[in-house]
Amino acid sequence: MIGKRGRLENFLACSQYPECKTTKPLKLGVKCAVKNCREDLVQNRTKKGTTFYSCSNYPTCTFAIRDRPINRPFPQCRVPFLIEKIRKRTGSKIL
Repeated sequence: MIGKRGRLENFLACSQYPECKTTKPLKLGVKCAVKNCREDLVQNRTKKGTTFYSCSNYPTCTFAIRDRPINRPFPQCRVPFLIEKIRKRTGSKIL
């Protein structure tokens, strides 16, 4: 499997792609926040080009967020990851 950049997202593909149609989404190494879901989050894009992050088990698990998850637990509660918000005016902020 090698990394490829598609029209809507980055993904892993067979080295013989596009003749070989085997593909997998790139995993971020961040676990899904839904209880009893052990899948990783992956980066996706909408048809309009907006990036979002969802569970790799979609549509069975419908967890999705717009801001990039970071693989560090939140210190005050049980949330398994932090979120990086990037805005034009304020820049990058980790919450």
